Amino acid sequence: MAKVTFIDPIDTLSGKIARRHRTTYYVRSAATSNEDMLDNPCYTSARNPKKKVRLTAGQMSWNQIFKEICATTRERMMDPNYIAQDQVAFRSQTKFQTYYQYVWNLMRQEVEGK
Repeated sequence: MAKVTFIDPIDTLSGKIARRHRTTYYVRSAATSNEDMLDNPCYTSARNPKKKVRLTAGQMSWNQIFKEICATTRERMMDPNYIAQDQVAFRSQTKFQTYYQYVWNLMRQEVEGK
Protein backbone atom coordinates (compact mmCIF):
# COMPACT_ATOMS: atom_id res chain seq x y z
CA MET A 1 0.00 0.00 0.00
CA ALA A 2 1.26 3.46 -0.84
CA LYS A 3 2.23 5.84 1.92
CA VAL A 4 0.21 9.05 1.88
CA THR A 5 1.89 12.25 3.02
CA PHE A 6 -0.32 15.17 3.92
CA ILE A 7 0.82 18.40 2.26
CA ASP A 8 -1.08 21.39 3.55
CA PRO A 9 -1.94 23.78 0.71
CA ILE A 10 -1.86 26.65 3.18
CA ASP A 11 1.79 27.00 4.17
CA THR A 12 1.90 30.42 5.76
CA LEU A 13 -1.69 31.22 6.69
CA SER A 14 -2.51 31.39 10.35
CA GLY A 15 -5.65 32.53 12.12
CA LYS A 16 -9.26 32.35 11.05
CA ILE A 17 -10.36 32.70 7.45
CA ALA A 18 -13.63 34.36 8.41
CA ARG A 19 -14.80 36.01 11.61
CA ARG A 20 -17.32 33.35 12.59
CA HIS A 21 -15.48 30.42 11.04
CA ARG A 22 -15.08 27.32 13.20
CA THR A 23 -11.64 26.32 11.91
CA THR A 24 -8.43 28.08 12.88
CA TYR A 25 -5.19 27.45 10.97
CA TYR A 26 -1.85 27.42 12.76
CA VAL A 27 1.73 27.32 11.60
CA ARG A 28 4.06 25.94 14.25
CA SER A 29 7.37 27.79 14.09
CA ALA A 30 8.92 26.92 17.46
CA ALA A 31 11.76 24.44 17.68
CA THR A 32 10.65 21.11 19.06
CA SER A 33 12.04 17.63 19.49
CA ASN A 34 8.78 15.93 18.49
CA GLU A 35 9.38 14.48 15.01
CA ASP A 36 5.68 14.41 14.14
CA MET A 37 5.48 18.15 14.70
CA LEU A 38 8.57 18.78 12.60
CA ASP A 39 7.15 16.74 9.72
CA ASN A 40 3.96 18.82 9.59
CA PRO A 41 4.23 22.28 11.14
CA CYS A 42 0.78 23.28 9.82
CA TYR A 43 -2.30 22.12 11.67
CA THR A 44 -5.89 23.15 12.23
CA SER A 45 -8.14 23.41 15.22
CA ALA A 46 -11.93 23.39 15.16
CA ARG A 47 -14.03 24.68 18.01
CA ASN A 48 -17.53 23.62 18.82
CA PRO A 49 -19.73 26.74 18.87
CA LYS A 50 -22.66 24.82 20.36
CA LYS A 51 -20.75 23.87 23.50
CA LYS A 52 -21.57 26.28 26.28
CA VAL A 53 -19.61 25.94 29.49
CA ARG A 54 -21.04 27.77 32.45
CA LEU A 55 -18.66 29.57 34.75
CA THR A 56 -18.42 28.49 38.34
CA ALA A 57 -19.35 30.86 41.15
CA GLY A 58 -15.66 31.41 41.95
CA GLN A 59 -14.87 32.29 38.33
CA MET A 60 -17.81 34.70 38.16
CA SER A 61 -16.77 36.43 41.38
CA TRP A 62 -13.16 36.74 40.15
CA ASN A 63 -14.43 38.22 36.86
CA GLN A 64 -16.29 40.90 38.82
CA ILE A 65 -13.25 41.64 41.00
CA PHE A 66 -11.00 41.79 37.92
CA LYS A 67 -13.42 44.17 36.20
CA GLU A 68 -13.43 46.44 39.25
CA ILE A 69 -9.62 46.35 39.53
CA CYS A 70 -9.20 47.32 35.86
CA ALA A 71 -11.73 50.15 36.15
CA THR A 72 -10.10 51.62 39.27
CA THR A 73 -6.65 51.26 37.67
CA ARG A 74 -7.74 53.28 34.63
CA GLU A 75 -9.25 55.94 36.87
CA ARG A 76 -6.16 56.19 39.04
CA MET A 77 -3.78 56.37 36.07
CA MET A 78 -5.77 59.33 34.73
CA ASP A 79 -6.07 61.12 38.06
CA PRO A 80 -3.45 63.92 38.20
CA ASN A 81 -3.46 63.80 42.02
CA TYR A 82 -1.89 60.31 42.01
CA ILE A 83 0.26 60.27 38.86
CA ALA A 84 3.40 61.91 40.28
CA GLN A 85 3.18 60.01 43.57
CA ASP A 86 2.72 56.64 41.80
CA GLN A 87 5.52 57.25 39.30
CA VAL A 88 8.00 58.04 42.08
CA ALA A 89 6.95 54.90 43.97
CA PHE A 90 7.15 52.83 40.76
CA ARG A 91 10.71 53.97 40.04
CA SER A 92 11.82 53.08 43.56
CA GLN A 93 10.67 49.44 43.32
CA THR A 94 11.98 46.53 41.23
CA LYS A 95 9.18 43.95 41.45
CA PHE A 96 7.00 45.21 38.57
CA GLN A 97 8.26 45.74 35.01
CA THR A 98 5.68 48.31 33.90
CA TYR A 99 3.93 51.24 35.49
CA TYR A 100 0.55 49.70 34.64
CA GLN A 101 1.45 46.47 36.49
CA TYR A 102 2.46 48.50 39.52
CA VAL A 103 -0.76 50.54 39.64
CA TRP A 104 -2.87 47.46 38.85
CA ASN A 105 -1.41 45.62 41.84
CA LEU A 106 -1.98 48.66 44.07
CA MET A 107 -5.63 48.64 43.03
CA ARG A 108 -5.85 44.87 43.50
CA GLN A 109 -4.70 45.21 47.09
CA GLU A 110 -7.17 48.04 47.63
CA VAL A 111 -10.15 46.20 46.04
CA GLU A 112 -9.42 42.86 47.71
CA GLY A 113 -8.85 44.59 51.04
CA LYS A 114 -12.41 45.94 51.06
